[in-house]
Amino acid sequence: MTPAVVLDEIVDDDGPAPISKVDLRRSGGSRDRINARVLIVGVSVVSLCMNTWGLAHNGLGNQYYTAATRSMAGSWHNWFYAAFDSGGFISVDKPPLPLWVTAIVVRIFGVSTWSVILPSALAGVAAVAMLWIVVRRHFGVVAATISALVLALSPINVAVNRLNLPEPWMLLLLISAVWGLQRSFTSDRPLRWLVLSGAFIGLAFNTKMLAAYIVLPAFAAAVLLGVTTWRRRIGHGAMLAASVAVFSFPWILIVDAIPAASRPYVGGSRNNTVMDLVVGYNGLGRVEGNGVGGGGFGGRAGGGPGGITGPGGVMGGSPGRYRLLSPAIGGQMGWLIPLAIFAAGVAIWFNRRSRVRRAGVAMWIGWTLLYSYIFSIAGGTFHSYYTSAIVPGLAAVIGIGVASMVPLVRADTRWLLVAAAALIATADLQLTLSDRQPAFYGWTRPVLVIASAVAVAVGVAAVVQHRQRQLLVAGGIALAALLVAPAAWAVSETNNAVLNATLPQAGPRTGVAGGSFGSKSSNGDQALAQWLLDHHTDETWDLVVANAQDGSGLTADQGVTVMAIGGFMGTDNSLTVARFAGFVAGGQVRYVQTGGFGFGGGGGGGRSGGFGGGNTAANSVIAAARAACTPVTAASDPTLPSAYSGQIYDCAGRAAALRTA
Repeated sequence: MTPAVVLDEIVDDDGPAPISKVDLRRSGGSRDRINARVLIVGVSVVSLCMNTWGLAHNGLGNQYYTAATRSMAGSWHNWFYAAFDSGGFISVDKPPLPLWVTAIVVRIFGVSTWSVILPSALAGVAAVAMLWIVVRRHFGVVAATISALVLALSPINVAVNRLNLPEPWMLLLLISAVWGLQRSFTSDRPLRWLVLSGAFIGLAFNTKMLAAYIVLPAFAAAVLLGVTTWRRRIGHGAMLAASVAVFSFPWILIVDAIPAASRPYVGGSRNNTVMDLVVGYNGLGRVEGNGVGGGGFGGRAGGGPGGITGPGGVMGGSPGRYRLLSPAIGGQMGWLIPLAIFAAGVAIWFNRRSRVRRAGVAMWIGWTLLYSYIFSIAGGTFHSYYTSAIVPGLAAVIGIGVASMVPLVRADTRWLLVAAAALIATADLQLTLSDRQPAFYGWTRPVLVIASAVAVAVGVAAVVQHRQRQLLVAGGIALAALLVAPAAWAVSETNNAVLNATLPQAGPRTGVAGGSFGSKSSNGDQALAQWLLDHHTDETWDLVVANAQDGSGLTADQGVTVMAIGGFMGTDNSLTVARFAGFVAGGQVRYVQTGGFGFGGGGGGGRSGGFGGGNTAANSVIAAARAACTPVTAASDPTLPSAYSGQIYDCAGRAAALRTA
């Protein structure tokens, strides 16, 4: 009996793949359709378990976004602008689409782990299912299942999907854009599919801005290879580009056209425009490291295991060709890189004569290379979790290449040498990555060695005995062996609370990343929140702080209304001291916190301003408050939590003094 489907119901310009080349392909029927449904449901369930099991451990996730979600859920004005605070003073430093979805859920169900984080977790599941659908259409069920499984078990993707971050949404939308593009290659009405593909890219742009555009050259290459004539290539490319523009920029243009006095300050920007945010802080600043839009940490600091660039660290290691294998990133997404390199070559060779499949291979290889290159050279603020964007392309290349290897080996057993080389190179890298943290799931190393040896032995026996079915068994064992370590790292996320809700990493709970921005800090101190609520006298904002990290917890956990003068980093020049004095005169603000740590630590410390320091709005206002307002101490008000004695200033009635401070 013929084994299970490899390339079932392939749609291509050349028709179904020739049985002589893909001799595992069945004729198709109800049994095959049932098998396909079982497989897509199976990988989706795996992803669902990875993304949601023990999700309550992660509390309210990234409190910066949760604070904004709470504020947005209470006001459609704040919802549209993605305002960080319920007073609508400043917006978050990201586009609004993921927050729009979550805020609506919170508006309906209230604030909880499930309302805040579950939407992102489900977006991650949908991305896995969509990748299966996209790969299956032209490359078959086995390629689709392997691709989806690699994505579902990617440690960094699981870590990201278990928090309320933009990445799951961006990846879902970009994979959906590939689906629309590939449908255009075989449709008799391709333009509507191109419009749909461009719409998905535009929506992805409104999720993570220029990060979504990194793959555009890969889309262009796919159009070049997947369309038959130059006239059509130019027309299809123009239609795709026009659709991308139409769906990318309306929100930006609307916000920038509205007078600044009628909307929140655009957090992260230098001139209160979203366009500057796109090009600066969320664009070139990430790659060039020139500090535009408020700066941040660069990615150039070195550090071994346990440092900020090591396992569990918050940064992405030093720029360079081996960055993706560095201690900070290798264990997150680098486990299968050698396999992907071999798989790319196999996929190119096997699909070289098919226009549509050739375009699909170029699309996924381009996706992988573009993100890998940009992330490897990025010299600005770069965190290891950004590399989750590489994994869908990497997974698709692996799935297509591994599935393509089966008919090649059947036609010529010398291809087994390529398969063996891929297995050995990948296993060697995995042993290297595992050895960096030998106590963390150490059992995966002997399992990898033994299973790899068994796969080679079964493969050799199959060749000697001319048993092609055994070749499939050998391939399955080899693939399973290579998925053990990344799956173990991914599973570790379901057993533990997130180490850093702002900068997630899978794997060992080591390094200095434990102080999540705004998470589990005294900035979310219930006692301080209660003191502020007890002293509330109709102010718009209960507290003024230098940066969002000194107030995210109060808003997210306690519902306190906080004005973050300098935005996320404390470096946004969002107002003058004179305007702040106007807020005081109008009774909109009263209390100012002048101490605190930029990284969300609470209590004492006396640090004012934001991460960047210098002549910023936050530093100017904090200095003016210290000079003109009255400090609240444990002696003057015994109800104030002692940790904040001398850090909270009462500015009531001090507007005139503030103007001259």
